[in-house]
Amino acid sequence: MSLITSAEHAFAVAAQDAVKAAKVVEQTVLPVLKEAAASETTVEAITGLIDPMAVNIERTAFAALGVIIQSITAAGAAVAAGGINVSLDAALVADIKAIIPAVKSKAAPLLASVAAPAPAAA
Repeated sequence: MSLITSAEHAFAVAAQDAVKAAKVVEQTVLPVLKEAAASETTVEAITGLIDPMAVNIERTAFAALGVIIQSITAAGAAVAAGGINVSLDAALVADIKAIIPAVKSKAAPLLASVAAPAPAAA
């Protein structure tokens, strides 16, 4: 039995796995690079060698999270009253569109375990 229950969850898990791989680099390689006074560009280049899309996925995910956090903070009481809508600017939408193929590719094995939706009643 799979714990992945929806396409959204599969996409989130796949993106999270890509970030985990990047974190391994950050936790094992980065300390050495910091001692060598390596630049952020070098660290991202090394992470990109392990998973070329990991850097873009992480940047985009955290940018979207920042927009969501700001929207929730600004909305205040509206959140408790039933939710809010979040607006994404064109640049963030373009960044998200750019990582969709990579996230879908990584999510494909997870999506296989998600139950197909029942056909609509006629």
